[in-house]
Amino acid sequence: MDAGRARSLLYPLGGALLLSGVAGTIYYYLTKKDEDEIKLVNIKANQWSTVKVQVPLSSVGLVIGRHGSNIKLIQERTNTKINFSDEEVDGHRTCIIRGSEENITVAQKLVIKAINDQPVIETTEMLVPIIAVGRIIGRNGDVVRNISHSSGAKVIVEREEDRATTQCPEDMRRIILKGSKEQIEAARSLLLEKVIEEEQMRQQIHASATNMSMRARGRHSPQENYVSQSLMNSSPHQEALSSASSDRFIEAYVSAVDSASHFWLQVVSPRSVQLDKLVTEMTEYYEIEENRELHKLDKINIDSIVAAKFPHDDSWYRGQVCSYEHNETDPSQSLVTVYYVDFGDSETIRVDTVCELRTDFLKLNFQAVECFLANVEPESVQGDEATDVFEELTYAAQWKVVMVKVVGYQQAGDKTIPCVQIIDTNGPTDIDVAEELMRRTTTQITNGVTSMPSSSEP
Repeated sequence: MDAGRARSLLYPLGGALLLSGVAGTIYYYLTKKDEDEIKLVNIKANQWSTVKVQVPLSSVGLVIGRHGSNIKLIQERTNTKINFSDEEVDGHRTCIIRGSEENITVAQKLVIKAINDQPVIETTEMLVPIIAVGRIIGRNGDVVRNISHSSGAKVIVEREEDRATTQCPEDMRRIILKGSKEQIEAARSLLLEKVIEEEQMRQQIHASATNMSMRARGRHSPQENYVSQSLMNSSPHQEALSSASSDRFIEAYVSAVDSASHFWLQVVSPRSVQLDKLVTEMTEYYEIEENRELHKLDKINIDSIVAAKFPHDDSWYRGQVCSYEHNETDPSQSLVTVYYVDFGDSETIRVDTVCELRTDFLKLNFQAVECFLANVEPESVQGDEATDVFEELTYAAQWKVVMVKVVGYQQAGDKTIPCVQIIDTNGPTDIDVAEELMRRTTTQITNGVTSMPSSSEP
């Protein structure tokens, strides 16, 4: 085939494919193969042009898109190559577009359109109840990150240490929202959902506390305290004192008291509602005689977890067997001392009010948390009078919330017990329970000492 014949066959194909670098190279090679390679490269390069577009830093991410999706789409539609320079000049980065003049013109318009279509970024703030902050932040910040991701807005929860510089009310926390108007509204709606969820949960907790009866304030014997230690060491189901708030304070009830420096807490949380439901279900189940017969204990094992009736309200609770006193004359009158694992108190009850615990009633963690009072010397608050003052200050077994914070730990045998600070926030001013306890105890001792001489006078 002669050169003229080849040109006549390839010319239409070459003209059609000349737009692409590869096709242009093939056509050129077949028709101009007698020229050097350097000239070929120069001619190919001359088919491309370059345009630079200055993009504001605030728009770079939008132009590029998530994982480069926008830039890839523009490149595919316009048959161009686009990249950004690394340097920042006067708040801009340079977008470099390469391709044919016709294609880069289209690509340039698309980049400029992406910049102009960027939504106006606004910054606003909202106030939320401080009690809802933990729910909004979530464990390790998971919830607030999901809200930000779902809405597209940047969500910043004011830190505790920054509150002093703002005029935010003490019971509220400021949240800063950044994004487009639509993004901010979406984030605001999600945040309000969390506030409503917290309020609904607190209403349920309050209803549960209202339904719970006043429990007897029996004092513990050393043996009963030891049994509590055994439970703490052996059980993997013990509730822990932990807080997601920056100040580390936890809402809790004082559920049982051994002395003014040794007591049990229940953490106020959704588990409070679960416990109320558990007690209701257990009571309904074990009040049926057939069920009690089905779960009758053939043998009483010390330290075993059982279902036990509380004699002061006739409800059934989870308990641990502390001791057993067999009655040879009438075995049904045998006595069992039970430590109630969700409250911390103990009672001695008849054996026929103790049953095997149904296994599904073990799903909830044991709610009673044994604690020591921080910032007091136990020797200085001994005796029933000091214990009475402590019960009064902490609303013991009355299901009224106090604020507690773990400030240390104390070794007791082979277990570690948290030492907590307790603050009563129910009145017009906050009361540090340890400080008030010491003040009242000191006053009582002082009054007792000063009155002694006068009582001995004739």
